[in-house]
Amino acid sequence: MTDPQTPIQPYYQEEEVTLKEIILKVRAFLYEIFVNWKLILIICIPFVSYMLYDAIISPIRYPATLTFMVEEDESTRLGGVANVLGQFGISGVQRGKYNLDRILEISRSRRVLQMALFAKCEVEGDKDFLANHLIKEYDYHARWKEDSTGLKGFLFTHDSIAGFNRVENRVLKALQHLMNGTNDDPGAYQTSYNDDTGIMTLKMSAPSEELAITMVDTLFGKLTSYYVFNATDKAETTYQVMKLKTDSLAKALSAAEYRLAEFLDKNKNIFSAREGSLQQTRLTTEVQRLQILHGESLKNLEYADFTLKNRTPFITLIDNPLPPLRPVEESKPKAILIGLLLGLIVGSAFVIGRKIYRDAMQ
Repeated sequence: MTDPQTPIQPYYQEEEVTLKEIILKVRAFLYEIFVNWKLILIICIPFVSYMLYDAIISPIRYPATLTFMVEEDESTRLGGVANVLGQFGISGVQRGKYNLDRILEISRSRRVLQMALFAKCEVEGDKDFLANHLIKEYDYHARWKEDSTGLKGFLFTHDSIAGFNRVENRVLKALQHLMNGTNDDPGAYQTSYNDDTGIMTLKMSAPSEELAITMVDTLFGKLTSYYVFNATDKAETTYQVMKLKTDSLAKALSAAEYRLAEFLDKNKNIFSAREGSLQQTRLTTEVQRLQILHGESLKNLEYADFTLKNRTPFITLIDNPLPPLRPVEESKPKAILIGLLLGLIVGSAFVIGRKIYRDAMQ
């Protein structure tokens, strides 16, 4: 019977791995790789072949780049807060960065994209929706040739997006994905800006030079009109209301002045305290009242016009793309290098794994 005070011995003993053993293992692995270099090169062949083939069949792209800048006065929107923060030299940068991000995000929105996609433009002698030009240039019909849900040979026939059916919505979403891409796979349409200068860039890559230029120019035009409209919508509405009221008062004043002048002409050299003088006083009072109202309305109209102009952003085009564009194609040496690196990694892992398995089974 064992003594309860005696410590129980473990059934196993912990093995300590020394630095020497690690070095010997690494040397053994390196030696195994060196001995089997032919096998590793054979494993590299399919990787290099695939990457090279992918680079060869990848279509040539024509990148069209457009730059512009936006100037808008936001002092009326931020008020005294902007002035206080401006004394510390921080408000301008933060506010400007926010505006640049907002403008570029709007340019990638479905609203602006679909405005551009359903603009009719002539590309290589064919006038059609830009959406249809993208479908043709990116060879979507080849992908859809076996489709039985309505995509085979599909082209848009109208731009009434609210009345699109499921097939038309699917294609619209596919084109939006083509343009914007994802975080891991950038799309054909890219945006950026310079933090120091505030200059924004729109870039469109397409298999056709003319399509790339037309697409980026159209996107810029639609972005400009949409952004300016939304920035001035309220001020424009106020201005139109004040203009309508001022015009109405001007007509009423003109009519009252005409009635007063007509009364004076008809009652010349006729004096009647009971009728003439009283009527003249009433007409004169009406004219004076309308003159005051019209004057105040004119002041409000001038203020509304000033506010509208003050809130209208000035979008200035700096450089637009001009043909010929320099084509961009996949680099074959780069593809070979990537394929070789992938093959070396996989081949080395295979050789080392095989050695570990052999050592474990001995």
